Amino acid sequence: MIISPPFLSLAEIPVYDDTCIRNVMPGGIVGSGAYPVSQAMAWHGGIHIHAPTNTEPVRAIADGVVIFRRDGAVAGKAGSGIARYDNEDHSTGCVVIRHTTEIGAQGTTPVTVVYYSITQHLRHDAGLPAVGSPIHRKDRLGLAGFIHGQGDRIHLEIVAGDADVRNLVGRSTGNLDLSRDGRSDAVFGNLHVLVPARSPYYSVQPVGVPPAPAGYSGADDLIIEIQYAGDAIVTTCLLDGKEVGRVVEANAEYNLYLEAGVRHQRAPTGSSPSGWIELLRFGRNLGVDPLPPYAPHWRKAILPGQPGGVWIDLNSSVSLKFSDADFPHWRGWKLIDDDIGDDDSRCDSRLIDKILAPPPQANAPASATAEPMPKVRAVERMRNLCDPVVQENLAKTICKFPTEWARSEVRTRWLWTRKTGNPYMPYPLEDETDFTEMTDFAQKLCFWEELPDEDKARLTIKHWHFHPREFIRQFRKCAWLSEKEFKQLLPQNAMRLDRKRGLLWEPIRLNGARNTIIANHRHPLNVAMRKWGIDNPLRRATFFGNSVQETQWWALLGEAAGSTLWYAPWYGRGFLQLTNPGNYIDYWRYRGRSVPEPLRAALVSAYQAVAGTSVAARSNAGLQDACFTALTQEMLGWRSNVEAGSAPGSQTAEDNLAPSDSAGYYWAKNNMSREADAAHVLTRVPIQTDQGAKAYYRSPTFWRASAAINLPGAMNRTNYTGINGFDARCIAYGYALAVLTEAKFEDSTGHVALEFPDTNVPRR
Repeated sequence: MIISPPFLSLAEIPVYDDTCIRNVMPGGIVGSGAYPVSQAMAWHGGIHIHAPTNTEPVRAIADGVVIFRRDGAVAGKAGSGIARYDNEDHSTGCVVIRHTTEIGAQGTTPVTVVYYSITQHLRHDAGLPAVGSPIHRKDRLGLAGFIHGQGDRIHLEIVAGDADVRNLVGRSTGNLDLSRDGRSDAVFGNLHVLVPARSPYYSVQPVGVPPAPAGYSGADDLIIEIQYAGDAIVTTCLLDGKEVGRVVEANAEYNLYLEAGVRHQRAPTGSSPSGWIELLRFGRNLGVDPLPPYAPHWRKAILPGQPGGVWIDLNSSVSLKFSDADFPHWRGWKLIDDDIGDDDSRCDSRLIDKILAPPPQANAPASATAEPMPKVRAVERMRNLCDPVVQENLAKTICKFPTEWARSEVRTRWLWTRKTGNPYMPYPLEDETDFTEMTDFAQKLCFWEELPDEDKARLTIKHWHFHPREFIRQFRKCAWLSEKEFKQLLPQNAMRLDRKRGLLWEPIRLNGARNTIIANHRHPLNVAMRKWGIDNPLRRATFFGNSVQETQWWALLGEAAGSTLWYAPWYGRGFLQLTNPGNYIDYWRYRGRSVPEPLRAALVSAYQAVAGTSVAARSNAGLQDACFTALTQEMLGWRSNVEAGSAPGSQTAEDNLAPSDSAGYYWAKNNMSREADAAHVLTRVPIQTDQGAKAYYRSPTFWRASAAINLPGAMNRTNYTGINGFDARCIAYGYALAVLTEAKFEDSTGHVALEFPDTNVPRR
């Protein structure tokens, strides 16, 4: 899933972090004043957002299909017959998009999800996608309009039906089930481990059989959360979310590849470094490589009463493992489905009332807190709604209640505005004329009856409402790419230097071979990126910038020249360059496979001997399999797996796994995450091709990362020479940045404003 906010005005920031998302989605604006985000959610199903400027376009938050569109207009003008709204302009433009994507897989079956974004109060804007047409993330939806006379505002909702919420969240009611591990079909974001009360801890990290514990944790279950972002942040909290303390492990993620090897060496029986990578990153082994069931996962953590930190095993037989994909309730996520069902489109929930309830008065009778609640206590709850902590808690509630956009139910829905004594409506619409004028206007915003039947059936009129900002923040952690998103990463054209004809600008077609590679390898490549930490937009852009070009634009997983290459038969790249027998054998060993050291030494020596000769004198005769009697048929099969070597249609599970997993291994071995995490400062490079003037974009960061896997000695070069096809890689890199990030690109005049690389065409 790729998703972003509806406003993208921060051109200097290529990837929006949580702070950026808060800046462009600051909260709800209701009536004439600034109200909390949660208050807008409490009665309105979504949030009101203020556009950065009156010319900043509203964007599609993700790829999808337009299922409803109403052109922007201004209701309530003179002659409209809605006198009450003559001085409170409301723009009535609206776009509803059905978003279909994936967030993971169960085995090889994708976890497909559908959700809907609803953008209201758009001004008129010409040339926008029509109903039934596809739309892509960052595409223009229109301009922000007016709400209650205030300009540059939109209303944004994100909603889903029952089945899709089960797929999106992993459950359909209440809190997370703590009787078992969390979901494995979708795993992303931070690792969370439930450590039961009275678990043993140690003053130093045990090696081998643990000694007697230094003590036991307290009477409360604890959550140990690990966030990887170069460093590792290990946070301890209680089940109510209260933080106990945190430990920062400097560079722990960058060192994960090495740490997995160290832990494997301490307990090699039935183990593999690859299995340890899974344990350290996910808290459990989700892959196929060996790891004992309860291999100890020692981490230093702060426990209650232990402010200096102690060592605790996160993989004991009674610990439970989760990820952010489980929407853990200790981080505020709750599903609220106890709306009283009065069809007023407000979430009238006793569960939410408990969050809002003021503390009971001393010696107050029970009736003081019973429903219906007295007006004075309801007013106190409204005050509590303005508390920042309460706002944050409510922002992560996922609430089920009826849509407010059904025209046939408008009068029923708004009857509450006529009731006296309602603390939420201090000036009720007691006059029928006032009420009719208001409901007539409300009907102008409705669209439910005009949605396709399949979408009304999927949602049902009573459906789940997500806080849009929190939904976007949460799923930006999900690094899983759908088939459509994968295909967008493939450039429409590639540049190639032809000695006779100069620089060529050649089309790349999604032919049978490329479609087959995408179909067979998209799932294992997603798994590999998740496992090896290629899990943020800049890391993925760096990965694909290299991988797409190295595989000849996803046409081959082994080099085309094959047996004629001087290093043949060790030429299967997979999705990143694994060339060289030493790299193959190191990869096999990392996965727990046994390869005799004399065989590795002989192969590496033979490879280096050929590499040390002049290009003209190189011969692959000394590298042929017949020269190495210790090479087994099983090993030859492993080598073939890296290039998906089985005949088309007969690929094994290993043929599908190895090209991706070996690429992730090679990425981690060369510490490319550290290189990719540096700032990406783009430079536009104009070129003259057989198809006229074109351009691509490069950065020092992309150069260093590319050199790390291709030519480490060239990492500090500033002339960008020495890496085969680096310019062509930059084209794939630019596409990946456009598809995966919020980066803007420099045009031919030096203005950084383009949403797609100049002279390149997006693949739709």
